[in-house]
Amino acid sequence: MNILLITDLYPLFEGEEGIPLTIRDFALGFIQEGHSVCVLRPNFILNTIVRKRKTYKNGLYEDSGIKIFIKNFLFPFDKGGVLRAYKKYFKDEKFDIILAHMPSGIMTADIISKEYKIPMLCAVHSSDITVLTNIKYFMFKKRMVQAYKNAECILPRSFWLKDKIKKIIPDLNKPVEIIYSGVPLKLIKENEIHLGFSTVEEDTAKEPGKKSGRKFNPKKAKIITVSSLIKRKNIKTLISAYRKLKKKHPKISLEIIGDGILREKFEILNIKYKLDIKFLGKLSKDEVYKKMMEADIFVLPSKNETFGMVYMEALAHGNIVLCTQNSGVDGIIQNDKNGFLIKPNKKGVYDALKKILSFNSREFSEISKNAIATAKMFSYENSIKNYLQKIELFKL
Repeated sequence: MNILLITDLYPLFEGEEGIPLTIRDFALGFIQEGHSVCVLRPNFILNTIVRKRKTYKNGLYEDSGIKIFIKNFLFPFDKGGVLRAYKKYFKDEKFDIILAHMPSGIMTADIISKEYKIPMLCAVHSSDITVLTNIKYFMFKKRMVQAYKNAECILPRSFWLKDKIKKIIPDLNKPVEIIYSGVPLKLIKENEIHLGFSTVEEDTAKEPGKKSGRKFNPKKAKIITVSSLIKRKNIKTLISAYRKLKKKHPKISLEIIGDGILREKFEILNIKYKLDIKFLGKLSKDEVYKKMMEADIFVLPSKNETFGMVYMEALAHGNIVLCTQNSGVDGIIQNDKNGFLIKPNKKGVYDALKKILSFNSREFSEISKNAIATAKMFSYENSIKNYLQKIELFKL
């Protein structure tokens, strides 16, 4: 199958500033399954500047064997410019399907799909919801709605986004199927063994008398978050809840991984209230994973999080995960089973943390074990199979 992936959220290389690897991971997974992938990255110059991303020249780039074509637009995705770019870059290609992610990708893909009669599947991210509901994007809303109605299938990135898109476009009348992301199964199994949550086969290889399960000391619980330090991520709420909790549990700790414009403000609060929070800045993925393995609880009370791979990574390391209701991995997280869904305010975070700190080691281990089982169910390998099943079903 020959796939054209259209989005401005595709990195030219691993580590490109401001662009996550999620869609790239999908593309690499498709290739591993024997399919071909090309990428068209339509950049609206003004949007690129506002987001403080680097502007690259029009043309062909390549990463991990995937051809990435950049087309910069002064005006948002005009039909003539889109079709000229398609003819220039893809005149010798015959695509079976177009996968569109993000508003730029969806509006661009709609033009190409109609012109060349190529089936199109449209993903739904939180950015799409913003365009559809915020009045300042009114000039794009009609085009977005029409594109969704022209698609063969709508692919929300999470359960809460599925509900959102159905409410916003009640007359959509299209199949709506979730495409999630996941952590590689190999890593999850390694963590499972490391934490003592091994399978029956692995139990036979254990030393006699070795106990399974994760040790948990609520008096010295380790809390972690991994996030850009921007307003939407709501880290100030976590700090406020932690400050209140610290009064009753002075030996608990909080580590914040990530950087952003609010870091200095948070560090001032840390010093002012003597909270002993560790700000670790940006870390490599391996360093993040090491910190997750050492942690007990992962908290990210973001507002309007599309999905949040970091939640899945935390689950894969057996952390008890706190996620905001109607955001992120709501629909995957189940209260008291594999984590907690919270309101994105001080009380919501505090109450959930307080409850976790009341757990004994057995109670904590049960949720930690369920967290890893959930990560296995929604593994990277399963996410690729899930996405490809949707493509196969709706490409004709």
